[in-house]
Amino acid sequence: MRKLARRLQSAVALLLIAACSAADLAAPDAPTVPPTLGDAVNTARTFLDAWTKNDFNTMYGLLSPRSLVISREAFSAAYQQAEQTLNLFGENAKRFRIRDDQTQRQGNTAIIRYDMTFNSRFLGEFTDAERTMRLLLTDRGWRVAWSTMDIFEGLAGGAQLILERTPPLRGSIYDRNGKIIAQDDVPNYAVRLLTRRYPTGNPDDCFRALAETFRLYIGDFEQYRPFSGRDFGFTVGTLFRSDYEALRPRLDQVCFLQYVPQTTRFYYGGNLAAQTVGFVTPLQADQQANFPNLAPGSLVGQFGVERAWQEQLSGESGAELLIRTTDGVTVRTIHRKEAARGQDVYLSLDRELQLKTEQAIAAAYNEANWAPLRNGAAQARLVTGAAAVVLDVKTGDVLAMASFPSPHSDAWRIGTTWDAADVIGRYFAQRAVVNHATEELYALGSVMKIVSTAAAADSGAFRMNETRVCKGTLKSPDDGRILTDWIYLEPNRDPNYHGEINLHQALTSSCDIYFWLVGEKLNGIDPSLIKRYSNKLGLGVPTGIDSLVDLAGVIPDPDWTRANEGRTWGVGDSLNIVIGQGSVKVTVLQAARMTAAIANGEVLPNLTLVKKVGYPAQPPTYVAPERTPEPLGIKPEVIAGVQLGMCEVITDAKLGTANWVFTGWDHARVKVCGKTGTVQSGTPYPHGWFVAYAGLPNQPPDIAIAVLVLYSREGSETGAPIARRIIEAYYGLPYAPFPRYWADPYEVLPTPGLSGGQ
Repeated sequence: MRKLARRLQSAVALLLIAACSAADLAAPDAPTVPPTLGDAVNTARTFLDAWTKNDFNTMYGLLSPRSLVISREAFSAAYQQAEQTLNLFGENAKRFRIRDDQTQRQGNTAIIRYDMTFNSRFLGEFTDAERTMRLLLTDRGWRVAWSTMDIFEGLAGGAQLILERTPPLRGSIYDRNGKIIAQDDVPNYAVRLLTRRYPTGNPDDCFRALAETFRLYIGDFEQYRPFSGRDFGFTVGTLFRSDYEALRPRLDQVCFLQYVPQTTRFYYGGNLAAQTVGFVTPLQADQQANFPNLAPGSLVGQFGVERAWQEQLSGESGAELLIRTTDGVTVRTIHRKEAARGQDVYLSLDRELQLKTEQAIAAAYNEANWAPLRNGAAQARLVTGAAAVVLDVKTGDVLAMASFPSPHSDAWRIGTTWDAADVIGRYFAQRAVVNHATEELYALGSVMKIVSTAAAADSGAFRMNETRVCKGTLKSPDDGRILTDWIYLEPNRDPNYHGEINLHQALTSSCDIYFWLVGEKLNGIDPSLIKRYSNKLGLGVPTGIDSLVDLAGVIPDPDWTRANEGRTWGVGDSLNIVIGQGSVKVTVLQAARMTAAIANGEVLPNLTLVKKVGYPAQPPTYVAPERTPEPLGIKPEVIAGVQLGMCEVITDAKLGTANWVFTGWDHARVKVCGKTGTVQSGTPYPHGWFVAYAGLPNQPPDIAIAVLVLYSREGSETGAPIARRIIEAYYGLPYAPFPRYWADPYEVLPTPGLSGGQ
């Protein structure tokens, strides 16, 4: 029996072995170990790792059977569209972390908790935390039970993933004293002229008041006259709330106006220093590629400081990642990045002096008989234009930089009340968007005689007290023709010549004859001599001003003439250059810098416009660097002689070309020294220059000024009265009336041969 039992046990064992072998052969792929939660985690990790690599095929291959109702193409497109909305960038644009301690299994279902981190160009890096992935156990192992909610929770039922971007608050621009020049989101009023009626019955009363208020040329209001008695409206300016309250009663007495409330980036005075400070326009669609980090509708700087410091001023756009239904209901806010305001920019400008400088130019144009409306230049289609620069002699800071006429930024604003197409077209036709102080080059005329005097005396070619007889005409040492001094052809001049004068008196009287003799002698010593002294004094070289176009200009010499005009230099070239004519081209800013150099007598100042940049109540991110100015290298006695000549331009009743402009000036209160200049324009209307420096008696000078008036009259008649008013404004002096002759008919003066004028 025992043997039989042992045989049965052996047979059963053999059957069991055979059964196992048969099972293995029948199901070779059957798992030998039941799938675990760890296997599910590994599947989830493979899925997420493929997502970080944009391997959508691998991801699709891990979907559960029921999830395969979506096509491979639609699956890939869903992820690609989401990532396009996110605007991911960088090597680690996506990464994940599985929360191992929160994974769990419920029968044939595994729940995986994980965090997904994204790096978005607009949102920055953010984490969508505690996400859930569900996996099902299938005959192929664990597979992802996928839906669109695996892209983002809540993304289902036709809801869409949306990225909304928010424009930032642009930084403010302040003057040297911390007063606002430009600021975002300021309530103000667009002022519209309604032409149906005029309270006084006279449109001129209204036009005059508006031109004064908004620093406009009164001639531009003529375009509105034909609409009198008709229902038309034209925006002419903007007013800050306090100005609106102060000025409205007076304006309403002479104008029928509409005041449209608006909230915009507002510039002090409406459009203060528009070409220097610049202005902004909303970001356009065709500009988006140039400013990819800015939200649509953000403000972008155009011209001047606004453009040069765009990156700092603009700030950072905000963004919000949302899931929203088709009917506009927000299902979920995934992440929000608040907009960050821009940095503030502090300028060297003095806000009040800038405004008064602009007012001085506009007032002159509206009174003078050399303005286009009165002198015929409008009919000749000449460009109205003027510029003035005021520098701090001690520091080189730009205190004011005005260019006339001036554009208004609101004309470029979306939703503007201005007749934008017409207004912007007029601005470009008038070159109102051009900064006449830095972006254009002009002959310097007799202001160049400052340099010529310094070159003649410092080189040893002339002594300051060396005399010559100026008879009004001179036979040209170049071609033998008769050259005439500016004074020789002036009507009612008796005598019409300067007589015997020395070098500094030649500067005072602006005697062309004397300076032609200087030019001839310096040409014989070294034809490049005047250019070298011009460069010493900042002419024909960049000023180094920050944030603005900074043209170098031209002071010709033999090498330049050969290279640019293809001819040999002659003595006639020196006769031209010595009085600032011919190919001499400089900027108004260079002329002001030269004047500041003469005023301080020792160095060519480094110029500054932007003083510092930074966030409120934080250390600045930028401070204007301190730079050691270049020594002039001109003998002190020579500088003293040039200064004497310039001071007597104002004080010498016989020889001073601007003495009559400063009639009644209290020299014991403020000392002014200057130089007039007139430049032939190729028309009957020359360009008028005046440069000056001013200070308290027996004290170093405070300010240097350069004024240029295009297509006008001689510099003593145009630039000098404007400069006087600017000086009065700086020192808080009463304004003297502009010259009486400005009310008289314009008389075109004869053009002297080669003359630099007074």
